[in-house]
Amino acid sequence: MSVIGMPEKIKKAKKRHRCSWCGEFIEVGESYERWVWNDGGAILAVKAHPECEDAMVGGDEFTLYDNPRGCNCGFDAHCERCKAKKEPIK
Repeated sequence: MSVIGMPEKIKKAKKRHRCSWCGEFIEVGESYERWVWNDGGAILAVKAHPECEDAMVGGDEFTLYDNPRGCNCGFDAHCERCKAKKEPIK
């Protein structure tokens, strides 16, 4: 995968989007980041909450909608951040 163009920081969403990292909605008026990937000829748009974009550190590849919001623990039972949010463990 390779990034096409520079990532953009959007201050206010004009319509509802789904975060590519966590699958939760990015609501109208919320900020988000977006960029485009080229994956073997396929063009993929990525949109993410700012905290989800921060959680993507350390790798270019991830499974869409399969991560906790703002965290890269994979719903680890020992992650304090996810325990505090009381998210289900997969």
